[in-house]
Amino acid sequence: MGTSAKRRPKVQPSTLVLPTQYVDDVISRIGRMFPDMSIELFRPNGTSAVLLVTLGKVLKAIVVMRSLFIDRTIVRGFHENLYMEDGKLDIWSKSNYQVFQKVTDHATTALLHYQLPQMPDVVVRSFMTWLRSYIKLFQTPCQRCGKYLQDGLPPTWRDFRTLEAFHDTCRQ
Repeated sequence: MGTSAKRRPKVQPSTLVLPTQYVDDVISRIGRMFPDMSIELFRPNGTSAVLLVTLGKVLKAIVVMRSLFIDRTIVRGFHENLYMEDGKLDIWSKSNYQVFQKVTDHATTALLHYQLPQMPDVVVRSFMTWLRSYIKLFQTPCQRCGKYLQDGLPPTWRDFRTLEAFHDTCRQ
């Protein structure tokens, strides 16, 4: 057993650390792809990146990243406060509005859907394309029932492939 254990290859870490300049370039290219979406990049503690994504006048999303891997996303309304009293971005508090809490939940699901560790730049671009589909959050009817509101909420679910809008109960 001793000999075979020595020859076994070491397990590679699951998070690949990419140069910050490369991450900045990828984010910059994605920002240029979508003129109706602004992306501000912050590095609050050195290497990890925090993106403040403003989507039209609809919503703002805080995307917390480790290298090019998205850790978490918080979505808030366009006019909601994103900063704590000390002036730092608030990456923990949820939105005051149920619609944006739902979009945050769906964004978390999207992070799990868009997983391709070998091509993290494609993952970020795919996620941002998906997030951009919320540009008409309050103007798009549900693809199944055709209604704009159900239980007081617009269709908050976006299909991962087609980006079509659905209410939670209509997406099955």
